[in-house]
Amino acid sequence: MSKLSGLGCKAVIFVEFVPVTDESKDLAPGDKEREYLKGEIERLRKEHPEMVYISFPGDEKSSGGCVAAGRGFFHINSHGGAEPCPFSPYSDINVRDTSLKEAMNSRLFRELRDGGYLLEDHPGGCTLYERRTDVERIMADSNR
Repeated sequence: MSKLSGLGCKAVIFVEFVPVTDESKDLAPGDKEREYLKGEIERLRKEHPEMVYISFPGDEKSSGGCVAAGRGFFHINSHGGAEPCPFSPYSDINVRDTSLKEAMNSRLFRELRDGGYLLEDHPGGCTLYERRTDVERIMADSNR
């Protein structure tokens, strides 16, 4: 990290493998691996306080749950669809047709935030993947 810091880097994002199929769940880091990563990031934060370190989804517990669906960020797919995150590829609004502010307040995002779907603890990976049947139900309800 000293080299990155010396080159002017100010932020590092660690992205854990996030399973989005039942077949890939075994590839996700387990408790032991997540604890190791957490310890290493804490060490880096002490050694290089001039930099910001973000662990995704590892920092979700300290930020009150998943930060998707406009709780901190959202994903825009290649077609302009505003999705809760890259690992939850559902969209009910397109940024080509609306403002970013309106996209942040789409029906899907509001329901995910207000319904508490983003606040649950999960075994690693993606909360919205774990709750995909609920997300799909919300999408189906909004298409009626």
